[in-house]
Amino acid sequence: MKKRTAISVLLTLALIIFGAGCVSDSGNGEDTSAEEGVDEEGPETQGTVEEGEAGDAEDAEFKALMQSANANYVKALVSTSKKDYNASATALEGLVSDLEEVKAVYVENPPAVYAADEKWPETLDEALAIAVSSQEYLLENDIGAAHEALEPMRDIFFELHQRNGINLMGDRLTSFHTLMEIAIEDANKNDTAAVVALIPELEAQWEGVSNAETPESADENYEASLDAVELKIHELETAATLKDEEETKKVAEEMRQAFAQVFAKYGVVIA
Repeated sequence: MKKRTAISVLLTLALIIFGAGCVSDSGNGEDTSAEEGVDEEGPETQGTVEEGEAGDAEDAEFKALMQSANANYVKALVSTSKKDYNASATALEGLVSDLEEVKAVYVENPPAVYAADEKWPETLDEALAIAVSSQEYLLENDIGAAHEALEPMRDIFFELHQRNGINLMGDRLTSFHTLMEIAIEDANKNDTAAVVALIPELEAQWEGVSNAETPESADENYEASLDAVELKIHELETAATLKDEEETKKVAEEMRQAFAQVFAKYGVVIA
């Protein structure tokens, strides 16, 4: 009898232990699915949502950083053209800092829009080199060279955007700027015939700028600023057609200034 009683006790204990294990395995114990990113709707549902939210946050951070870099770039261009050393130094310091941060954070982990661009690291290297070069010229008190050194930045990001199917108003401004500089150079050479020949393309490219999606920075002066450049193109055509060399030079420079006003307020190059 004692042996049977002992066997019964052992069997009872075994059943209790086995039952406890079944309860735990059945999911009625502590739920760890949340930690693993799994829920009832699928094995990866929660994980996917979290990754999406993280991606949105990263994109927002990248956009904010690039907006800061663009603002500093525009300020640097304007202040160097105005020979304002203090403002130029501040803007260039900000631009270099912004681009260094972009490179540190995103060179090996680019945002989705540039993820397939093999030249992305090269573009960041070139952009940072341009900013540093301009800063070095300023430290040497050559603010004119500092301004000129910044000009290629537009082309660097224009090419980046073109490779990746991006078409910003700033890119259209860059295209117009390139042609405008040729027209100004021809005007300064007293080659009015060459200026006249460029007018149709200047008009077409400025129409492209005017037809671009209105930038977020647009204000009540936006349309008037665009119209001011268009007016100077027409005045340039008149002066060059009349072979008035001095007037052609004068209006060409006024066109540059009108363009600079648009670019300073509404141009987005670094994005």
